[in-house]
Amino acid sequence: MFRSLLACLLALFASACTADRTTTTTASSVVASPQPSLPPGLPPSFGDDVGPSDVPTAALIPLRAEVTGSWDASTSAGDAIVVAWSVPGPDPFRLDRGIAAWRRFDDGAAPWRPVWGQAFPARRDPLQNLTADVADVTGDGSADAVVSAEIGGSGTCGSVLVVDLATGDRIFRSSGCDRIVTPSADPVGLTIREAVYKAGDAHCCPSAVRTTILVDADGSWQTASSTTSPA
Repeated sequence: MFRSLLACLLALFASACTADRTTTTTASSVVASPQPSLPPGLPPSFGDDVGPSDVPTAALIPLRAEVTGSWDASTSAGDAIVVAWSVPGPDPFRLDRGIAAWRRFDDGAAPWRPVWGQAFPARRDPLQNLTADVADVTGDGSADAVVSAEIGGSGTCGSVLVVDLATGDRIFRSSGCDRIVTPSADPVGLTIREAVYKAGDAHCCPSAVRTTILVDADGSWQTASSTTSPA
């Protein structure tokens, strides 16, 4: 997606980003937000005590759904699996979709249980794509999931969620158009790229591209750097 946007000089992002723990470019204290309930129809557990590579991903999603992507992860609390799905329907551009994070437990109950999930019903959230990147973006040595829910359209609109896979907490959320959010390796955090428009710019041709790196600092997201370059 990013390469295609660069080819069109839409190096992404025009709107401000709002997050559970910050704004795009300023530090803030933690703002509590309710965690989403698990998607309807999601199995409550998987009973075989096996590693992520031996778990059938079809057993981790609702009945009638089809797996559209899965990602294994290692967290401070144990192995984890992120799995995305869609439910087949007559219109391929309006499918019920969802994503969930499962973690392996050793507490004597079912070994694999979901710790987070979100549904995207087509009647409310007609997504074109639902994917995830797995990486440590908080610097605690434990994997997180950077979930991209893309609506599509000429503005490449959508939302991004970051989930701490060890705890199942959503720790970041943003939405907007002409932008992309990806894990940053150096420094560890999130890289946000957005298109910068001046008066008179056509949508195809932003004047500049702004790249901002956010880092997690004791429970709040802070700006590590922000640079703007001509498109």
